[in-house]
Amino acid sequence: MTTESEKPTEKALLKMLDVQWQDHFQTRNQTWKALEVMAIVAVALVGLDWQVSDYRVTIGTAFLLALVAVFGMLITFHHRNNVEITKFKVIRSTEEQLNIADPDFKPPRPIRLWDIFFLWKSNTSLFILRMQFVILLFAVGYLVLRLLYP
Repeated sequence: MTTESEKPTEKALLKMLDVQWQDHFQTRNQTWKALEVMAIVAVALVGLDWQVSDYRVTIGTAFLLALVAVFGMLITFHHRNNVEITKFKVIRSTEEQLNIADPDFKPPRPIRLWDIFFLWKSNTSLFILRMQFVILLFAVGYLVLRLLYP
């Protein structure tokens, strides 16, 4: 049981709230950067295929893109299902302690792989995950195409 003197000050709570929001934004930026890297590698794949006559380079780049897409998807899942949900629990608790909590707040829900197929579900993490999935399909398609038709 905490006494009144042991409760965090309003200044400390505001600082903690600021840090939690900054962490949330940093996490979201990392997720967007992963998608950005995938898009760059996808463009590089097409460019290499047009410029380089060695199909092995294309196959290697397509495989690399598929690998990057899978890791990007894992990052998105981790950021949403672990980091973001935890951050919002702390943010909500801190806002309640400051008496500034929005009564209509709905915490983020975990996402699963099959959620990308449910188009009525919509949030930033799912959008990023869907784009990563499309890039993964593109990479696998390109890989299969070059393996069948070098």
